[in-house]
Amino acid sequence: IGKGVKCAVDNAIIHIGNRRCLAANNINVTSGTFDAMEYLENMGQTAVVVSINGRTEAVLGIMDHAKDEAALTVNVLQHVFGINVHMLTGDNIRTARTVAHDIGIPATNVIADVLPAEKIEYIKRLRTEGEHVAMIGDGINDSPALAEADVGIAIGSGTQIAHEAAGIVLVNSKLTDLLVAIDLAKTIYFRIRLNFMWALGYNSLAIPIATGIFYPLTHAALPPYVAAFAMAFSSVSVLASSLSLNRYQPPTFSTKKYGRELRGCELGIEKIGFMASSGEQFNISVQCEAMMVGEPCTCPPETCNCFPREEHGNVLPPTAESRKSSFPGCGDAWNMQCHCNPCYCVGCTSCGNNVKSVNV
Repeated sequence: IGKGVKCAVDNAIIHIGNRRCLAANNINVTSGTFDAMEYLENMGQTAVVVSINGRTEAVLGIMDHAKDEAALTVNVLQHVFGINVHMLTGDNIRTARTVAHDIGIPATNVIADVLPAEKIEYIKRLRTEGEHVAMIGDGINDSPALAEADVGIAIGSGTQIAHEAAGIVLVNSKLTDLLVAIDLAKTIYFRIRLNFMWALGYNSLAIPIATGIFYPLTHAALPPYVAAFAMAFSSVSVLASSLSLNRYQPPTFSTKKYGRELRGCELGIEKIGFMASSGEQFNISVQCEAMMVGEPCTCPPETCNCFPREEHGNVLPPTAESRKSSFPGCGDAWNMQCHCNPCYCVGCTSCGNNVKSVNV
């Protein structure tokens, strides 16, 4: 698991996968393959290599934009519930850190290029450090880690084996439902403790009275029907307290401010207003932690998207055109002869292309 796909088509052996797939199957890597992979990975894409009969023939870039609810969930988990969020992925480190930056996961908590067995080892390591681990996943590769974690949480749209391995399934496939589950669990646990303290205090006071502790002073005993009523009231009061959970209102996002200041030209979540079921309001600013206190940006230089960050070379925000300045397959990008026909590469020195921008 985690080493790509192999199939036979018209007597040709085809492999599709990442770097691990290339190494595991002794693929003959042609010139420019790793350069093209690195180019795509720096763009936040997953580079997938296609090889035919043991020789690489194409590199594909696959990109899945993170949903807004991922950024909402991660930031509330970290800033409201105080939960340390980690990312475990089989993707390469460049792609993983790009996605983690977009949704607010610290770069130090990104563990990339891991196999299913290595996810289990990482969970065990966190547990030995005294952490209680909850794992969220939806695929076959996640199922061993879901079973290993203290709490396994599967996405409703995920695979059946992930559902079987997890203890909780988010039926609506919305990550924000995780916040509801945690808030509801905290509310129920608080109610359990409240009921326990009420029952303990009530009975600690009522039992001595029922046994006649005040008889030497009052010369009067508690009538049996009063004792029976008091005992019934204890059970009814605890039951009524538990039934009050029917009035539970899930937490909501009071505000979600979108902007382009934190990601240059990219639109994304910048400020979040979160109201817990208790009515408490939390205002979260999605920003580099160091920059929030006026210190230099601590993002890794290769994945930093903060602006302006002179120390990382990010003086001006990137434009849509600059992200499309050349095609990954153009040889001119690797200091080689361009073989594109017709050539649409922007500023290609091999063909003398004077095109300033290109729509792809």
